[in-house]
Amino acid sequence: MNRSILTVFIVIISFLTIGQNGLENIIVEKYYVSDANDTSANTYAGFLAIGSVTYRIYADLKPGYRFQAAYGSPEHTLKIETSTSFFNNTNHGSTYPNVIAQRSIHKNTVVLDSWLSVGAAGEDLYGILKDADDTFENIGHEKNFLQNTSEISGSPLYIKDGLVKGDQVPRPTFFAIDNEVEIFGNKKSGSSFIINNGAWACLGGSVGPDSLTTNRVLIAQMTTDGNFSFELNLQIGTPLPGVFQRYVAKNPMNDEIVIPSLIYTNKSVKK
Repeated sequence: MNRSILTVFIVIISFLTIGQNGLENIIVEKYYVSDANDTSANTYAGFLAIGSVTYRIYADLKPGYRFQAAYGSPEHTLKIETSTSFFNNTNHGSTYPNVIAQRSIHKNTVVLDSWLSVGAAGEDLYGILKDADDTFENIGHEKNFLQNTSEISGSPLYIKDGLVKGDQVPRPTFFAIDNEVEIFGNKKSGSSFIINNGAWACLGGSVGPDSLTTNRVLIAQMTTDGNFSFELNLQIGTPLPGVFQRYVAKNPMNDEIVIPSLIYTNKSVKK
């Protein structure tokens, strides 16, 4: 994809900008910290280091606004990086969560897989903050997987799993990042996801399952035992048809908006 094609993609989604900021914050949730029990799947589900942290990244939007894309351009590089490598579940994982079947979500360490999203955390499952979850219909994980009660990650997953069923949960569309996104595939691992001329997007725009209140859209999940960081650029649709806003990590131009939470860094958890 050349620069002109990326420009056409953005124009297709929307046309104008508007003043009120629809993106309130980027929320990073430490969803889970792996322990020795979780490593029992390492021989068939991919290597998961003890002390790996699963980070969930949410776009916190005002009601009426929609997540359209996370993008990198020649002027604004998007980066998601770790000092070690990202965990990919090689048994049932994927580059995006919509194809991780509900019947498999309870198996081994698949719920910790690294992927990109526009709201989903599994097949017909939205990802929600554990603080916003109830204690009903939690997935019962097989054997002794995902039982850690680390204070770092708040409520244990067997009490609040951060998953809620939904109909027509939106799927991401990848624009010119097919090679880059393979870092989150089940046959490859790596430490750096960088795009400067592409995006993952939801063409109709996506909202959270709580869209009338907090409206938080899960846009990525990453698991690593290393120092984790990102710099994000997002395009957000407004309540007015064809009107959008762009938020960038740094060096804004024209009507672009900077908010501090688009840049994040966190040191690894001590084993």
